[in-house]
Amino acid sequence: MVLKVNEKSVAAESMNVGVARQRLLRLGNGDVQLERLTLAAGGSTRFEPSAKSLAWLHLLAGEADLETHYRERLSDTHSIFLPPGFPATISTHDTASLLYVEIRDAGLLDKGFSNIKPLFTLINWTRELVFKSKSDGRMRVALVSPELCQTAAIKIHMVIYPPGSTASSYHHEGAASFMYILSGRGEAWANGQRLPIQPGDVVYFRARERHHLKAADDSELRFLVFYAPGEFKTIWADPSKASGWISTGRDINGYLTEQDQRELSAYARPGG
Repeated sequence: MVLKVNEKSVAAESMNVGVARQRLLRLGNGDVQLERLTLAAGGSTRFEPSAKSLAWLHLLAGEADLETHYRERLSDTHSIFLPPGFPATISTHDTASLLYVEIRDAGLLDKGFSNIKPLFTLINWTRELVFKSKSDGRMRVALVSPELCQTAAIKIHMVIYPPGSTASSYHHEGAASFMYILSGRGEAWANGQRLPIQPGDVVYFRARERHHLKAADDSELRFLVFYAPGEFKTIWADPSKASGWISTGRDINGYLTEQDQRELSAYARPGG
């Protein structure tokens, strides 16, 4: 059965001075964890993935500094993937909030984990390649994928539904999925059950649980979707209505992506 919880109903607990944590979702025996962290002004917290674990961060509100081997200023457009043994510290001058996902034993979800080393990945999702549904205006951007991060333990996408848009019914073979609603309103359907959705909702679908989403007629729906593991098969109730994601060749603002611009710059150099 589908599971839904809103972050406002989840009690916060102190992690350390100036940092509070809400445990939004735990899969299995804590193998995959989704948490919301709130940092007070001047707050700081350190993430230290073990040799078996992976972590992912996404700023929800405010600004923060990320310290790894260098310092990077973060806003709510940034997504950070931390591979095994790659520590990072987040600190703020003012208040900020972020989502945090941890996979405690990536080898359980990625059979090739011991053979391929995942990559540290920091992206501004607004500068990444957008894929659009061939049937309507729905869009998605990859934040974590085997191509970007070299792991199949998890896949994460930013998804945007224009007002009134909907997907046909489908389910996933080989992976559970869950989503965090960032903005907008709509409804989720799972095995005929209707659930209204709003910002701060976490909705979890088990593998093989048939579901789909619809944005409210007067509201763009924007959410993060997570698949664990990141390799699976999508089965459509009506194959003729499959989303059929097609590359737009541009970012969300209609510009060339940062990768495209780097390649063009390299080509324009003498000898390029």
